[in-house]
Amino acid sequence: VSEKLEKAQRASSLVGNMYACAIFLALMSTLESDLVEGTELAQSAFGFIGYGSGSKSKVFEGTIQEGWKDVVSNFKVFEKLTQGSEINYSQYEKLHRKQIKESIRNPKNEFVLQRVESEGVKLGARYYEWIYS
Repeated sequence: VSEKLEKAQRASSLVGNMYACAIFLALMSTLESDLVEGTELAQSAFGFIGYGSGSKSKVFEGTIQEGWKDVVSNFKVFEKLTQGSEINYSQYEKLHRKQIKESIRNPKNEFVLQRVESEGVKLGARYYEWIYS
């Protein structure tokens, strides 16, 4: 595990559980770590597995393409994680209970949740928008 999965856990250890998207953060963490360490991954096969409650799982394989370094150099996962905003327990509770309706910090150069569909066949659908600096 320490040999094969350690790089995948670097970013996750700073974020916590992200459920279904955890495997994609793990991929970004691995790719960015390998880029920094100078590892060549083009044409390497990567296996993915994610397991969740309700006996659901995802298992699939991907191949790292040529040009991966150009894409990964724009991730800046670890840099972005250092820019997080700490909140206190009261703020967390109010966010969780939907008592705070606006962002705690001013977003810039990132996606933000615009709205969540509240009825019909799209109930629960989430809509995002990109906020420029």
